[in-house]
Amino acid sequence: MRNPQSLLSALTAASAALLISACATGDANRPSEGGSTPPAAEKRAASTAKIDWAALQKELSGALRGVQDAEVGEATADGIHLRIPVSNGFASGGSEPRPALTKVLDSLVAPLAARPGVGIKVIGHTDGLGSEMYNLKLSIQRAEAVMEYLRSRGIAFDRLSADGKGETEPIADNAKEATRARNRRVEIVLRAI
Repeated sequence: MRNPQSLLSALTAASAALLISACATGDANRPSEGGSTPPAAEKRAASTAKIDWAALQKELSGALRGVQDAEVGEATADGIHLRIPVSNGFASGGSEPRPALTKVLDSLVAPLAARPGVGIKVIGHTDGLGSEMYNLKLSIQRAEAVMEYLRSRGIAFDRLSADGKGETEPIADNAKEATRARNRRVEIVLRAI
């Protein structure tokens, strides 16, 4: 059996070597000594410049027209934020998208697929019924299910990400069913990648 002290010394030496090598490596996002813009930042700026956010916002608004309580945020230089109600989009406690939700998602595929420079982050939200941990897990599962659905419709996986907020970011009162239903939603954040 190895001496724990020698193992600790080896780990310390390896960590120090790693830190020193990291300090010696250039950062692609740090401006060069001449003050020019780094290549990674130039690529992101070029990608953002190519995206007509106003046109995308108009297309998405048209796609979501008729979807009750759906919202398409204003187009900004940072992107667009969508809010899609899912009170009928999943079974109670379930994470498999129902036809009502898949129809809405299908309407978003064409505008999103036409813009490969747009990253898509899906964020799941629940109401306040159930435990906080249960709702967090459920919101993540639902966001991942929406992400997988979009991937299955041709959106590249490397453009997609998912997260869940559970019940932590309500937009309506959880005390009454009529308002609680508004908290069950999926938000999609679109940003340049």
